[in-house]
Amino acid sequence: MHRKFWLSERSRHVYIAIAIALLAGAISLLKPLDITAWAIQSKLGDRESSGTIALVEVGAYTDQNAAEGNRRIASLVSKLRDAGARRIFVNIPLRRSDTPSADLRLKRVFAENRNHVFLADKGPPRREGGVLERRPDASFAAGSQTFDNHIEQDFLGFVWNIKARGRDGRESLAFALPPGGEARGQVFIDGTIDASSIPRIDDENLDAAIDSFDIPNTTFVIGVTRLGNELRIANDGYVADSVPHILAAETLLRGTGQHIPFYAFPLAVGFALLLSVWLARTARLRRILYAACVLALLGGVALTGVAGMQANFGDTFLLLTLYAIMRGFVLYKQRHLYIDPISKLPNFSALRRDFSASEGQGDLGVVVVKILRLDSIFAHLSEGEKRAYLRQISDRLSITGKDTKIYFDGGKYFAFILDAAIDYESHLSGLRAIVSQPIIIASKSIDVAVTVGADFSSRGLPAHRMSSAIAAADHAREAFQPVFIVSDACHDDDEWDHSLTARLAEALAEDRISIKLQPQVDFKTGKFVGAEVLARWQDEAGNEISPARFIPQFERMARLDELTSRILDKAMAALRSLQESGCALPLSVNVSAVQFVDERIAEIVEKSLREYDVDPSLLKIEVTETARIEDFETACQIVERLRKQGITFSLDDFGVGSANLEALQRLPFDEVKIDQLFIQQLAGSCKTRAIVEGVLHTASKAGMTSVAEGIEDLETHTWLSSLGCDRGQGYFIAKPMLVSQFTSLIELNRYVTPRPDYG
Repeated sequence: MHRKFWLSERSRHVYIAIAIALLAGAISLLKPLDITAWAIQSKLGDRESSGTIALVEVGAYTDQNAAEGNRRIASLVSKLRDAGARRIFVNIPLRRSDTPSADLRLKRVFAENRNHVFLADKGPPRREGGVLERRPDASFAAGSQTFDNHIEQDFLGFVWNIKARGRDGRESLAFALPPGGEARGQVFIDGTIDASSIPRIDDENLDAAIDSFDIPNTTFVIGVTRLGNELRIANDGYVADSVPHILAAETLLRGTGQHIPFYAFPLAVGFALLLSVWLARTARLRRILYAACVLALLGGVALTGVAGMQANFGDTFLLLTLYAIMRGFVLYKQRHLYIDPISKLPNFSALRRDFSASEGQGDLGVVVVKILRLDSIFAHLSEGEKRAYLRQISDRLSITGKDTKIYFDGGKYFAFILDAAIDYESHLSGLRAIVSQPIIIASKSIDVAVTVGADFSSRGLPAHRMSSAIAAADHAREAFQPVFIVSDACHDDDEWDHSLTARLAEALAEDRISIKLQPQVDFKTGKFVGAEVLARWQDEAGNEISPARFIPQFERMARLDELTSRILDKAMAALRSLQESGCALPLSVNVSAVQFVDERIAEIVEKSLREYDVDPSLLKIEVTETARIEDFETACQIVERLRKQGITFSLDDFGVGSANLEALQRLPFDEVKIDQLFIQQLAGSCKTRAIVEGVLHTASKAGMTSVAEGIEDLETHTWLSSLGCDRGQGYFIAKPMLVSQFTSLIELNRYVTPRPDYG
């Protein structure tokens, strides 16, 4: 078993379930479930008693009729001894009566038969439930051998086991009844023994019934039928207090009544689960093996019941339930996170998972199909028609093989995994021709234009090869080459740059994505009030790659969350550094609107804040590309969740298509940033000034801070100040800088009056 197995997610879930189950067993947390299982076990059989222990039932024995009761007991003992009985146990709390002759006769009978007659005694008196326990009068017990008849009940009044020794160390009645019984600490009553099969004799009918017994080989217990302290036993309801002892003795005679340690079943089932995790290669097989574990638990209940053994099953039930819950939650997350909401196809996160898992299963390649002009096509289709369009493309791609799994990235890329052993060049060319046939949607014929990229190389990690295939599909479009295939030969060909995405994956793995801070200034005070965090990347050759180019690639790689997490961590580290230097100012971090589809982005932000112990009020999230928000309700919930912690939100690039009025109206933004497209035309266009003035007025009325980005000259700065803009940023104010430079700038508080050469 290799390390990957022992440390896999499924294995960890088994470990957690086992640990919790053992803890629950150690403190008897699930005793009610165990009791239920034991009650069920008692129904699994109906065994007859051995018949060697008989109960002689005496009517109510009380202080008021003690004299009559003592006479009857003396008579019963005498008759049984005369008949040849060798072992007689009196399980009655004998009392002195107001008739000395009756008491004296009983004492005499006990004294004459001291080797054959034994008294049951609860031992030292103590209060239980506020009532003092009753025990035989000492005068009767003098000179007689006594046995403890104490019985413990659970919280429901059931008797499940009887200890071998009482509180004062005397042997229990249950262990004294069977001659030569085995030595053990306690016996668990075999619930399958039918209490009604115990031979019973009414004291008034002893003479008539005694001839039906093998008297010398029968142990007799004289007990009361009613004393007001009836006990409950499984499968037989309420019984007199002698019955549990007799049933326990019958259990000892059968050689059953053992208790399996509480940890036995959880460990056995836990190990079986670990084996299923290791052996099962498919989800179906894992489900079958899990069902087998459940059946094994049920079988354990049945087998131990039939065998007359007792075990704790609640802990094992908890183990299986916890494991099922944890795996169910993972499955839910997978289905939620790995499924595209429009097409209902697996997304590229699922592709990355599956492609990584396929390593070592032969020569495989990844194929990416790019749908051209998809945005313009979708502009004229309803949600249902969009789904039908994507499904038809998926169906066409599926002709590759019946088991081929088609993936969709939620944008314009389809993908699948293909065996490299086939003639993939001819196959992909033919497949493209099929996919490119027009699609009929709602009686409308829609053209389909695609390019195909594939990576059949043997180099690089699966994630890198995915990125390479995406880049190949893009390259095919740029080169007017319908199908572009990356193979090992391509890596040695200058024509093929292993592409931006592959290099980005390496940069991410090596943590080579850095940040810079672009300061923001308050127009009224002339003071710096914060900065925007900008992602920066230099490739291996030292070339600066524009964020506008590499960030969309991260989205196509299905690793946008990972990039955002890295940038947030670096921003939080910068904030902590600023806090420690006494220069703490809010920092703005860009987050794509496409990430506001579920709670993951909130978890990423919260995790970063916790790890770096930063004041949440110093973090501002700039939401970009809000036109791509498909579910405003979910997005609003995420924003409100983070705002409750003190985080503020800014609508980035307002005024262009990516930042629209719907987002401004439906999401609780604290700030609006006017796109530099308008700012840079401000000085030369009256129309632009009117638009900007309108935006500023709207922001002011809505209680939002206004920020102008892209300020490049003094004239623009002056115009914005005169129009009432709150804040601004741009190269005229300050260029993006390192965290250390920003700290020094704040410490010096250099901003006094804007100058063309400033910054």
